[in-house]
Amino acid sequence: MKKNTWRISKTAWVLLLLIGLYVAGTSQPARAVTPWVTGDVFVGVSGGSYQVYDNTGVFKETISDGLGGFTTGCAFNLSLDKLYTTNFSNAQVVVYNDPSPHSIAQFISTGRSPTESVVFASNGHFFVGGPINPDIEEYDAAGNLIDTDTVAADGTGGPDWIDLAADQATMFFASEGRDIRRFDVVNDVQLPNFATLPGVGNAFALRLLPPGDGSGGLLVADGLEVKRLDGAGNVVQTYDVAGEDSWFALNLDPNGTSFWSGNFGTANFYRFNIASGAVEVGPINTGTGPSTLFGICLKGELTAAQPKEGRMTGGGSVFQGSRVTHGFQLHCDASQGPNNLEVNWNGNRFHLETLTSAACSDAPNIDEAPPVAGFDTYKGEGTGRYNGVSGATAAWTFTDAGEPGGGDFAEIVITDANGNNVLTVSGFLNRGNHQAHKE
Repeated sequence: MKKNTWRISKTAWVLLLLIGLYVAGTSQPARAVTPWVTGDVFVGVSGGSYQVYDNTGVFKETISDGLGGFTTGCAFNLSLDKLYTTNFSNAQVVVYNDPSPHSIAQFISTGRSPTESVVFASNGHFFVGGPINPDIEEYDAAGNLIDTDTVAADGTGGPDWIDLAADQATMFFASEGRDIRRFDVVNDVQLPNFATLPGVGNAFALRLLPPGDGSGGLLVADGLEVKRLDGAGNVVQTYDVAGEDSWFALNLDPNGTSFWSGNFGTANFYRFNIASGAVEVGPINTGTGPSTLFGICLKGELTAAQPKEGRMTGGGSVFQGSRVTHGFQLHCDASQGPNNLEVNWNGNRFHLETLTSAACSDAPNIDEAPPVAGFDTYKGEGTGRYNGVSGATAAWTFTDAGEPGGGDFAEIVITDANGNNVLTVSGFLNRGNHQAHKE
C-alpha cells in the first residue's frame, strides 16, 4: 500500500506563505539564453522565480520577479507575447514580455490575497483566483480590475484554481477540498457543483478537456494522484508515479494528447499521455527542494476559453526596403485544415508545411467588421520549406482592421533550417486584405 508521505491539508496555503518567504532571494536572474517557443514549460519554484524548460524537459533558464515568495499558476495571453505569472506571497500578477530578454512589463497588485491562479477569456480579459478570499477577479487586457465575483467555496474558502469554460461564462474551480464547483461569471450566479471527488485528497489545479464545456470532463491534481473525470463528474482514469504523493500543479500540452503535472513534495514534474496514462517525459527535478513547486504552465497550452472556431484568409504586400508578398488560409484550431501560407521576397519563397501553433484573439483597439468574426488577430507558428529546403520555421501575426484593408497589419519572421534569420518584416498592408471569418 502506498504511504501518504506528503499528506496535504486544507491549510496548505500557510505552508506556502512561510516557506515562500524563507526561500526569497534564492532565485537566479533571467538570462534569456533562448527565445520562448510553443511547448516550453514554465514551473513555479518559489523565491519569486519560474524555471523554463523545453518540451522535452531540457532546462533553458530561470526568470525572477525580484519579490521573493511563492510562485504558482501562470498563463500566456492569447497573442502569446506576454507571460502572466502569480506571486502567491505578495498578491501580485507579474507580467513578462515574451521577446528576449523577457523583461517585466507590469506588476499588477490584486485586490485579493493570496493570488494563485490565472486564466484568460477569449476577449483578452483574465481572471485571478486564490485561497481564503472568496472572490474571483476579472481584469481587462491592460490590467484594470473590472469585476469581482464572490463564490461559495469549500476547502480553503476561496477559488484556489480556476478554469473558464468555452461559453466564456462558466468558471470551474477547486478549493483544496473535495468539490469541483462552478460559477457563472457573466450573471453572477453560483451553479450546481460539477463533482464531489471520492476518497481523500485535496483538489488543486484543474483543466477542462475538449470541447471545454464540461461534457468532455476534466483533469484535476488531487494530491495523491491526478484524476480524470467524465462529463458526469465520475472518475474514469487516474495518473500516478510511485513515490509521488503531492500532485499539485497541472496544465495541458499544446499537442492536445498530453498534460503536465508537478509534485510539491519532491519538486518533480512529468508529462503524461492522457489516453494511456503513460509517462512521456520525466521525472524532471527542479533542484529547489520540497515544498517549492506549486505551478506549471506552457506556451501555447490548451485552455477551454481560448478561441478555437474561425479562420483568417487573405494576403497582400508589406514594404520594408523591398516588397514582401504573402497569401494564406489559416484556422484558429491548428488541428483543422487546410492551413496554407506562402511568403515571397527578393526571389525567395517560404511554403508552410505544418501549422504548429495558432492563437486567435480580439484586440480592444481593432474592429474586424464587416463581417463580425469574434476575433481580429491571428498569431501563428509553423514549419515549412525555404527555397525548397524543409526544416525552416516561420512565426507571424496578422490583423484584420476591417475594410478596405489599409489598416490590416502583418509581421513575419522566417528562419532557415540552419537557424539563420532570413526575413523579418512588419507593417501595414500596402495592397491586399486580411479577412477574419467566424465558423
